[in-house]
Amino acid sequence: MVPTTASISIAQLSLNYRWSKLLVWLRTHGMKTGVDDLLVECKETPTAGNGLFARKSCLPSSLLFAVPPQGLMNIRTLRSLYPTSGPTPLTAVQMISLHLYLNRPRGSEDSPDPHYGPYISTLPREFDSHPLTWLVRSKTGMESGGIPLLDHLPPSVLASLVKLHDRFRQDWAAVRAYLQTANSCVFSTSDAHLDDVHGSTSNYVWAWLNGTFNTRCIYYRLKSSKEDPNNLTLCPILDFANHTAKGSHMTPVPSEADIWNTAPVKPIGKGFKFVSPADTAVQEGEEIFLTYGSHPNRTLFVEYGFVNKSSDEAEITDGEVDMQDLVESLILDQKSSVFVKSVLEDEGYWGDWTLYHSAESAGPSWRLTTALRLHCLVVSNNAIHDNTIQPWRDVVGGKRGTISDENEIAWRQSLITVCAALITRAQASLRGLKDDDFEGCSGSDDWLPWMRENIRILWREELLVAEAVKQCTLRGDDF
Repeated sequence: MVPTTASISIAQLSLNYRWSKLLVWLRTHGMKTGVDDLLVECKETPTAGNGLFARKSCLPSSLLFAVPPQGLMNIRTLRSLYPTSGPTPLTAVQMISLHLYLNRPRGSEDSPDPHYGPYISTLPREFDSHPLTWLVRSKTGMESGGIPLLDHLPPSVLASLVKLHDRFRQDWAAVRAYLQTANSCVFSTSDAHLDDVHGSTSNYVWAWLNGTFNTRCIYYRLKSSKEDPNNLTLCPILDFANHTAKGSHMTPVPSEADIWNTAPVKPIGKGFKFVSPADTAVQEGEEIFLTYGSHPNRTLFVEYGFVNKSSDEAEITDGEVDMQDLVESLILDQKSSVFVKSVLEDEGYWGDWTLYHSAESAGPSWRLTTALRLHCLVVSNNAIHDNTIQPWRDVVGGKRGTISDENEIAWRQSLITVCAALITRAQASLRGLKDDDFEGCSGSDDWLPWMRENIRILWREELLVAEAVKQCTLRGDDF
């Protein structure tokens, strides 16, 4: 559906209204930059919703904006709103998503939250196009949205999505338990549908997707340990920025805690500063991007709900494919499967078996090579004894390069077999991705063609990576 000029105008007016309210709110919380001095602004983009753009031209590494500490939403700024008799039982993700859940805007209204209302009102109003939403709806019997698309996902993508759903369920259970035990007077803005399983779960999906690393949160040092999972925050202004895989992007300024590795970290830090790309000047009106990190498309799709597109239909520069289901079937189809699986689990090599492709090379991951070597060694020996796999242990320990010439031939042939199986499956799935295969999706979901293309890209990536690795294996490339 192509938006009309009127609809674009109304949407932009609404965005401008909420952007102005957000800046006023930030200034009351300590932001020193006035609207006329701010180097960035939020505008609609043709294909990616809202984006962050330069209001003025600026040199490399210019300060774009600074968000004061009280304008951030994290486990420390929210703690006073959710008091407990002891340490909070909630993680950062759970506390942030709880606050969003309790203060979700209704329809086109602003958030009722007296603390973060102007900020919450700028967040996305729904995540209907996100695959987690489809899976939650399918689990709760809500037949709507993109549920039919689940049947068209590559098995590795669906497996990753199920793991994400498990995390969601654990956090939702913790939040519900907290709500049931906490003093009800704390939650004066509580969702009226808390006891409605469908309504409350649907609202929590929205809150959780806003309140995790998946879409909006970013790393922010709050704990003594840099690796503490509670080192994250929601950051106004920043979350308007779209992702770029390789292009120039703005970067956060390291905090004093990060520079000096100080402990304990100050209660809420000194706020968050972001500078323009270090390698190029930014021109007025140019979109300013953020990078979510180097992730395969499988991860981007499951965690963020989109994929990176390659520039050439017939080639792929970077790609990664998880071979878990095919390799697992190969191993478990043998009488020695229990022994092989036990050894791989004990040694930490069960699962995470991937193929990769880059501009320089293509091949199996070390973990996949290691698993196939053991599988072929045990099958060829036709004996299930620990002393028969010592050559494999020597390879894993770096004492020798290979088990034997015969083993090298065998595991490479197994690799060709699983690549061929993946190629066949991907080709069949791409043929099945037709418009009439998505009956049951709501006609109002204008994101469906875009999401169908994302799924096609996932399958095409699996096909091209498997073909490249198969060819490298057939010609005897070193891995």
